[in-house]
Amino acid sequence: MKNLWSKKWPKVLLVLLICGTLALAVDATGGTLAQPEKRAVEEDKFIGYQLVFERLPGDWEEITRDYSNWVEYGTEDMKIDGLGTVAFTRKILIGEYDEEKSRYIFPGLEGLNCFCAIREIEGEKHYTGYRDMADTKITVGDNETSISGTAYFGPPVDDKNWNTENYDYGWKAYRVYQMEDGTVYLDDSGNSYGGMGGFTISTKESYTETVDGEEQTTSFEVSFTLESVKRVRELSVSWFDGENRPVAEQTIRMEELGEDGLTLERPQGAAWALVEETDRLGAVKRSAYTLGEEEAYHRLVQLDERGMGRVTFLTLK
Repeated sequence: MKNLWSKKWPKVLLVLLICGTLALAVDATGGTLAQPEKRAVEEDKFIGYQLVFERLPGDWEEITRDYSNWVEYGTEDMKIDGLGTVAFTRKILIGEYDEEKSRYIFPGLEGLNCFCAIREIEGEKHYTGYRDMADTKITVGDNETSISGTAYFGPPVDDKNWNTENYDYGWKAYRVYQMEDGTVYLDDSGNSYGGMGGFTISTKESYTETVDGEEQTTSFEVSFTLESVKRVRELSVSWFDGENRPVAEQTIRMEELGEDGLTLERPQGAAWALVEETDRLGAVKRSAYTLGEEEAYHRLVQLDERGMGRVTFLTLK
């Protein structure tokens, strides 16, 4: 069994894991299906979650969902008092693979991929669907596969009373599956989680298959940790020479980092740097970095307007 950890996200988290023992046929184009075949849904494998940061309904409020991108796929049975077991049409939302960002997009349910999908690239099978999380760890073996990571969140951009009053947003973990032909989709099932986080959710499922006439049991486990962070408003970078004399200083707003972070060239004569984070309430966090031949990376969590976070880096080159 082998373990792989991410060291720098998103650039270093380009880990492609090949597992030759898997006999799963993969759609190399990553295309979507207009209408999946009505074959046995139980043949599809659970591969993890799509973590979506959704607005929570207020008192007596019902939030409606747009199902225009969803398609019918199989049925699911529900027991209803007085009627017995009733079969309802099951609806799913198919994921669209983004080649440039190496992640799946579910139209209308944008969030964080937290699953292990298998894609075929140039005749080889690779894992994908986990790059959105921080601190990702993947374990792959002949009979056991697991994935874990962290999802960060914080206050909405206009919320001054976050963590003291009712929360505006919470997480829902939509269950994600993969068909035999490689199609990745989610359904409307899954649990919701609110509050300040600080806890881990874990799910483990086992499958029994017949391989070369013999039964073989494999397991898959997915876990994610929800952690809240403060909203950083701006950064200040101060450069110093070897005698601790100031060389230069610059202020950066979080919006300037972008999805791929930001790289700063060190001024001439700079030997070390001080990075100061100022949050929305004015509190300051300081980190110092010695500047050698290697680049220094200052890790940050960038929150969108809702408060959903993605890890990014300020690179001191």
